[in-house]
Amino acid sequence: MKLDATKEDIEKIESFLKRQARGVLEISARTKEGAPASLKVSPVVDKVPFPTIYWLVDPIVYKKISHLEGQGFTKELQNKINNSEELQEKVKSIHEFYRDERIELFKELNLELPENMMPMITENGIGGLRDFHHLRCLHMFYAYHLVRPHIIGDMIDEKLRSFAI
Repeated sequence: MKLDATKEDIEKIESFLKRQARGVLEISARTKEGAPASLKVSPVVDKVPFPTIYWLVDPIVYKKISHLEGQGFTKELQNKINNSEELQEKVKSIHEFYRDERIELFKELNLELPENMMPMITENGIGGLRDFHHLRCLHMFYAYHLVRPHIIGDMIDEKLRSFAI
């Protein structure tokens, strides 16, 4: 579902990013107050592939997730994944759905890249990961979760609820 960005939305996004918002296609999720929470961006901007097509731009949630990452939550989640074949398969599926969505968007937008850059579009998961059993940036996983809920986002939500920040 496409949510059009207003001039005010773009100003909020750019204030958060501290730079010009490039490649924005839509606001994919909003906060309860109506502010932008997750953006969908082009998989290629200025002839360079982006490592993700969803960006978390809710400054409050971004800060909370940064705090969780600083407290070692990414490593904690990765350990859980490493010790569970079921979680490994779920994380792999998240990466695969994400990759497939990026490929479809690339085609839909009629984008082009040199052949040597195409693996970033066709082979990589969230955040440019090639190993589909791993996490990198929880912000990227959460931005996607706001659009297409998944187990890692659920685990982040649970941690945010139980962890006073």
